[in-house]
Amino acid sequence: MLKALIRKPVGLFVLSWLIAAVVALTMVTIRWRTHNPENGQAILDDHDGFILVFWHSRIIAMPWLWPRRHAMNALQSPHPDGRLLAHTVNHLGVRTVWGSSNRNAMSGLRGLKRILDVGKVAAITPDGPRGPARVCATGPVALANLTEKPIIPVAWAVDRFWRAPGWDSMIIPKPFCRGIMIWGDALHPESKTAGSRKNGDKGKRNRMESQRKGLEAALNDVTDRADRYFKGEAEADGGKIMTDA
Repeated sequence: MLKALIRKPVGLFVLSWLIAAVVALTMVTIRWRTHNPENGQAILDDHDGFILVFWHSRIIAMPWLWPRRHAMNALQSPHPDGRLLAHTVNHLGVRTVWGSSNRNAMSGLRGLKRILDVGKVAAITPDGPRGPARVCATGPVALANLTEKPIIPVAWAVDRFWRAPGWDSMIIPKPFCRGIMIWGDALHPESKTAGSRKNGDKGKRNRMESQRKGLEAALNDVTDRADRYFKGEAEADGGKIMTDA
């Protein structure tokens, strides 16, 4: 029934609007904080476009946490579930670029390249649209190498939440909980000059796989740090200033 509803334009609009309204009403009840906010502010104050990455399970709160003055342009899958998600986050201020990070990737990457070429923010969930969860596709790395733009991993966590059924066990924050957002360090692509010295398709594939694994590890690290914050382990990652988001 749900799939039939979202295949109709009116049904898709109404359902996505209702979901967005529930998300927004929930978000205003949450006390959000930012870990090491100076990291994020430095990136936002002086950038010429970057690739924002976070796991698919952390989609719900990102449109709310992200500053509107730096519009997020997100890669979204055109399959029915992806269209519902895209329209929902559109209502929350996110702009959509149709494509996928792991299937028919080039069409989506071309759209994101145009976004990055004019100095804007391109967002990708590198394990979307269908997993496996927390396993990074090569799309963000390929895009970074193509555009020579950095990749910024981010994550958030809350102290009380539900888990949605599905491949990624998406986190749904409960009203009146506490939340934390963490910025990871920028990952810079290999320069085209350096890459050109390492010839051969095998060498290129090996470099791409190494970069993919590095991004996956960095994103898992920042996500685990966010989750640990509410398990009494914040001191383990050298936590500094905490401010309201």
